[in-house]
This record gives sequence, C-alpha cells and structure tokens, in this order.
Amino acid sequence: MKKGSDHQKGQLVPFTQSSETLYKKGMAVYQKGQFDKAIKYLGKAAELEPDEPMIPLQIAMIETELGEFQQSNERLKSIEAVDPTMTEVHYLMANNFAHLGLFQEAYRHVNVYLSEEPDGEFTEDAEDLLELLALEDEEGFDEEFEQDELIVHQEKAGKYLAEGKFEQAVELLESVVERFPDYWSAYNNLALAYFYQGETEQASAILTEVLHRNPGNLHALCNLAVFYHYEERTKELEELMDALERIRPFMVEHRFKLGATFALVGRHEQAYGWLKSLVKRGFEGDSGFYYWLSHSAWHSGHKDVAENAWKRVISDQPDKAGQEPWALKPYADNEETLEDLYPEERMFLLFKEVQSSINILEQEPPEFFTGVELQYYRLLQNPYIQTHPLNRAHDVARELKRHYDLQNKDYQGLFYMWFYIMYHAAEDDYAFKNAQALAAAVEYVWLKVKGNPKSQKEVAMKYDVSAAALAKYRDEIKPYLP
Repeated sequence: MKKGSDHQKGQLVPFTQSSETLYKKGMAVYQKGQFDKAIKYLGKAAELEPDEPMIPLQIAMIETELGEFQQSNERLKSIEAVDPTMTEVHYLMANNFAHLGLFQEAYRHVNVYLSEEPDGEFTEDAEDLLELLALEDEEGFDEEFEQDELIVHQEKAGKYLAEGKFEQAVELLESVVERFPDYWSAYNNLALAYFYQGETEQASAILTEVLHRNPGNLHALCNLAVFYHYEERTKELEELMDALERIRPFMVEHRFKLGATFALVGRHEQAYGWLKSLVKRGFEGDSGFYYWLSHSAWHSGHKDVAENAWKRVISDQPDKAGQEPWALKPYADNEETLEDLYPEERMFLLFKEVQSSINILEQEPPEFFTGVELQYYRLLQNPYIQTHPLNRAHDVARELKRHYDLQNKDYQGLFYMWFYIMYHAAEDDYAFKNAQALAAAVEYVWLKVKGNPKSQKEVAMKYDVSAAALAKYRDEIKPYLP
C-alpha cells in the first residue's frame, strides 16, 4: 500500500505574485524533505489565495506522507465541497482511508475516482490500490470491509452526546481512541463528554494530550476556549481567543468551528466574518450554523442577514421561536435587591424571567454571581448548547412548569425547592441525568411536605416515568433537600 503518491503537482495556476512565491518556496523545501516547513509556506500561500484548491490539495498530499491521514481527508473533503471537479481528491481520500483501516470507504472513493477518471493521472495508482483492497478482503477482513466501525462508532458517540448519555459516549469513545490512537476527533468528543459530566480536569487533560501530540488541532483549541468560557477563566480565554484570531483555516469545517466559537464567547465581529465567508462559498449548514450566523450578524450590525438566517433556524426548529437575538430583555426587573437574596432564589427569579421572555440574556451577570449560579447564567446565554448538566437541571424546572403555573403563589414553594436542590447538587457535580424522573421526585416530595401526599405511581404516571425511577431519584435528591 502506498503511503502517498510520488506525483508532484508542479503546474502553477495564476496566483498573485506573493502567493506564487510562497508556493514555490513550499515546494522547494518539500523536495528537500522538510515537510513541516513546506506546509507552513503552502499554508501562507493558501491564506492569500483562499479560493484556489490546488494549494490545499498539495498540503493534503504532504499530510498523507506525514501519516496525518484524518487531517488530510478533512482538507480533501473541504476541497471537494468548494470544487467538485477536483476528482483526484477521491483517490487521495481512498489512500488515506485504506491507511486508517476503513476499507469500505477506501473502496468507495477509489471506485468513484476510476469511474470519473478512467485515464486520469492517478489511474494506475488507483487500480493498484483496488487490487490491494481486494487482497485485504480475501485475507479475512470481510467484516471490516463491510462496515467501517470507526465511522459507525463516531456517529453513535455523537448521538449519545446529543442525547446527554455521557457515560455511554465515554465508554464508546475510550474504545475508539484505544484502537485508533491518532483519530483526533474522537479525543475531542471524549473531552466534551467528560466536560459535560462535570469532570473538567479529565476533559482538559485529554485536550492537552491532543495538542501535545497534534499541535494546532483547531477543534481541540476551540473546545478548550469553550471550557475556559464556562469556567470563567478570563485571562486564559482572552489569550487563547487572541491566538485563534490569527488563524486562517481553509477547511469549511474549521471555519464553522472557529466562527461558532467566536460567537459563543461574544466576539461577534470575528464570528460573523468566518460564518459569512462560508455563505459566500455556497455552504449549506444546519440550524446550528444559522443560529450562530444570526446572532453574530445581529450583534455586529448586519440586521438583514440576522433576520434571514433566523428564518432558517425556525424552519428546522420551530421551538426556537422567541429566542431571536433581537428579542432580549434585561434580567430580574424586581423590587427586591438581588444581592440580598440567596443564590437559589436568584436562580429561580432568573428562570421565571427566561420563561416569560427568552432563553438568552445579553448583559453581563452581576459581579456578585459566583459558582453554580454564574455558570447557570452563562449557560442560559447560550441555549444552543443543550448537553451540560445544568441545562438538564434547567429542563427539570421546565418539566415542573408544564404542570404548575409559575405565577401562582401556591406553587412557588415547589420551584424554590427545586432550585435549592439544583444549586447544592450542582456544587457536588451531580449529573441531573433524567429530567422527567427528577421532576416527578421533586413533586412527590413537595406534596408530602405540604401534607397532600400522592402515591409514587400516581405522580410517576404524570411525568411518564416508572415508580421505580421516581423512587431512585427521590433517594438521590434527599441529601440536598432544604
């Protein structure tokens, strides 16, 4: 199996003089075997000619020679998205997939290349690769050939993360990184899974390992910025974001990640620049893309873009209605002085206001907010991130609100009880795994305290959970009751 092609992309397209000079320097040092320096020069050339696919194509080929197969494929996918006529990316991707052991994907891409370029410059290499894949199949790799386990596992892990099943995601991703120790996206998702479980030290340690072994990994850097943001590590966050401002990625995936990260931490001008650049390239993103585009556009003065982007969000997720970036409301316009209240009382007032208006707060939190309540405030500022434990705790309050009117004073005690539990349990890094069962458990305890008890079965049916689940979570919240 070839590790890369000996073919050199010697033909120069009409770059500007400065980018052509950098390209020539890159190729010159590449010929001398100085691969890292070659990527540096070619990367600068790509910054000057962001719409020229030949430069990143050469970078991807060098990454293959360095054994950075996944990174090379990510770059090649971006090239294909920009210029579908670059059929050679299919051969190069097939080669990378073969090295990763993903034989089905390798087989698919090599056949795409041969069908589109039966007499292309990589045809001979592609036919050799096809023969080799057939030999791999004959030697007992049928199961791997039929199913790319790595891709399947990654998709399954992503689903676990989206559903808040972090223990399952951790277990699966740990097995992936053990089998594929250079598959960086699995490490990044593993770090997120640990972070959402409240295991911030472990999450940071994983990202540190990624950045040590794969310096400059953009997903790891952006995830680290998210961690700093939620942990209120302002100095580290500012330093990292300043460094990220100097990065000029070519790949669509990296531009999206960078733009979303800038938007999340409040650097809207930079966020809008990256996300809008993808729109100009014809990128069709999901509702998450248009969510961040709308917010970054609105906060950087591009009203029409923001409104049009929000229409795309609502078309995919109608439940986001009311969360528009222009529908903001000041926090806690109450007669009481916030600072004189307990943290759980302030969190309850915050919840009431958010429910009466939207899930986003524009202004900075009061200086006296600390710990759990500060983290809760920050999470409500970014409602698109749904998988953090405090967001699941927030969902418990929303479950209770489905059955009890927030404005009715007779029910205030129920919500105060939950926010007291929520605050103190979060201090212990409680996971808040089952919002419906927790809501049932809180109501069951509250009714008992009020002297109006109901059976576990009756309350459990109301929240569509089992009586056993209610009992389980009743026991878990007992240590945190007022």
